[in-house]
Amino acid sequence: MQCRLSPACLQSSLTAAETEAKWANEYLYDFIDLLIIDEAGQALPEVAGAAFALAKRALVIGDTKQIEPISAVPRAVDVGNLREAGLLEADADIQNLDATGLCSTSGSAMRLAQRACQVSPWPDLEPGLWLFEHRRCHDEIIEYSNALCYKGKLRPRRGPAPSDALLPAMGYLHVDGKAVRAGNSRLNPTEAQTIVAWIAENRRALEARYNRPVEQIVGIVTPFGAQVREMRRACSAHKITVSGRTGITIGTVHALQGAERPVVIFSPVYSKHADGGFIDGSPSMLNVTVSRAKDSFLLFGDMDMLANAIPGSPRALLSSFLDRPGLELGFQPTPRADLQESQGQLQILRDAAEHDAFLLNVLSTDARRYLIVSPWIKLRTMERTGILKALELATARSAKIDIYADPLLNANLTPNGTNQMDEAAGALKQIGVTLHRLEKLHSKIVAVDDDLLCVGSFNWLSADREGQYARHETSYIYRGKDVEAEIRVTKEDLKRRTS
Repeated sequence: MQCRLSPACLQSSLTAAETEAKWANEYLYDFIDLLIIDEAGQALPEVAGAAFALAKRALVIGDTKQIEPISAVPRAVDVGNLREAGLLEADADIQNLDATGLCSTSGSAMRLAQRACQVSPWPDLEPGLWLFEHRRCHDEIIEYSNALCYKGKLRPRRGPAPSDALLPAMGYLHVDGKAVRAGNSRLNPTEAQTIVAWIAENRRALEARYNRPVEQIVGIVTPFGAQVREMRRACSAHKITVSGRTGITIGTVHALQGAERPVVIFSPVYSKHADGGFIDGSPSMLNVTVSRAKDSFLLFGDMDMLANAIPGSPRALLSSFLDRPGLELGFQPTPRADLQESQGQLQILRDAAEHDAFLLNVLSTDARRYLIVSPWIKLRTMERTGILKALELATARSAKIDIYADPLLNANLTPNGTNQMDEAAGALKQIGVTLHRLEKLHSKIVAVDDDLLCVGSFNWLSADREGQYARHETSYIYRGKDVEAEIRVTKEDLKRRTS
C-alpha cells in the first residue's frame, strides 16, 4: 500500500486504537516499510524527524542548495530547546551544530539524512547519491547554477539555446532605478514599471512563439514583497492578469520553488542607493531563481550594483555570466518618476544628433562641474562630433570635468598602436579633463552642476552616428532640485567603486 502525506501530518495519521481498560492512541512505530521524503531540503528537522520513528527504512530526496525551510522558532528558543534535549552543552555555541542539520533555524531533513548517510562517492560534495543530469534549462542557464552550487558536476542534457531563439538564454536590461524602503521591505518603481512595460510590448511575440497566454510564459521573481505588489499593480494597468489560476506568477523565490517557466525575469530591486548584500546571504536564492527558467533568464536591474558585488559572491558570479556581448536587451527603461516632481515636462533625447546637440550645448554654458559616464570612449568620435573641442573650451574657463569609461571595453588597438582607452586618455589629459577607469560600467550619464541630470542608453563619447552600427538610443533629461541628491549619490558611488 502507498500513502502520500506531508511530514507534518504523518504522525497524527499513523496511530492505532487499542482496547484494554480504555481507548488509547499509539503511534505505529516501525510500521512503514519505506518512508520517502521528497523536497527534503525544505522539510524542518523537528517535523520530518518524528516521521523517521514510524519507518523501518527511509529514502530522502532533496537539494540543500535550493530554498531552505522557514522556521517559526526564534534562534534563542532553538538554543534553549537543544540544550534541554541534551544536544547542546551549556557553554557550547549553536554554530557547532549548524552543520549537523539538527537546528530548527538552520537545519532540514536533507541535512539530517546527509549526516547519517555512509555513502559518499564524491569527496568534494555532500554525502549521498547525486542526480547529475539536468534537462530542464538550456545549457547556458544551468551552467550558472553549476558554477554557483554544484562544483561543475552537473551534466546539461537539454542543449544550448537555438539560433532562432526569441530571447537570449541569459540576458539583461540595465535599469538606473532607485531602491526605496517600504516598511520592512523595499521596492524599485522604475524597475517594476520597466519589467511590465517590456512584457506588454513583447506579449504578442511571446504568445506567438509559445502558443499560450503570456501569463503562462513569464514568471517574475524578486526578493521583496513590496516589489511584488508594485509589479502586480503595474500588470493590472497593462491588462496582464494577476489573480487566479490564470494569473501571471509574481513573487519571491518561493513562488517558483519546484516550478518552471519558459521565461523568468528577476527584479533585484537594489540600486546604488542601497546595498544589495541580502541577495548574497545564501546561494539558494539565485540558484532557484535562475534555474526555474527553461528557455530564458532575464535580469532587469542595476548592472553596476551586480558587477560591484563582493568577488566570488552569487551576484558577482551572475554578473560574469550576463556581462557578455549580445546579451543586453534592446528596450528603453521607463523614466524616473521621483526625479520629475518639480521639473514639469520631461525632455527626451531620441537619436545621436539630439544627444550630440545636448552635450555640446551644456558644455558651452557657464556651468562649473560636469560628470560624463560613457562606458565606451573613442577619440575619433569626440573629434568628429566637436565634443573634444567643446571639452577643451569648458576646461579653459576653469570648469571641472570628470569622465568615467570602462577599460575592459576600450582595449582594442588603434592604428597608431595604442589601445582605445589610452589614446583617449592622452588627448583628454592635454586639455585638463580627468578620465577615470572603471571596469564593468553600464550607466550612461551626463550631470551638470547640481541641477541637471541626463540618464539613458546612449554612449556619449563613442556611439556610431551613422552606418550599420548606429542605434536609436533614448535618454531622459531631469532638471531642478529633485536631481541634486541623485547626482550626489551617483558621484559617491562612482568614487567608491574606483577607490
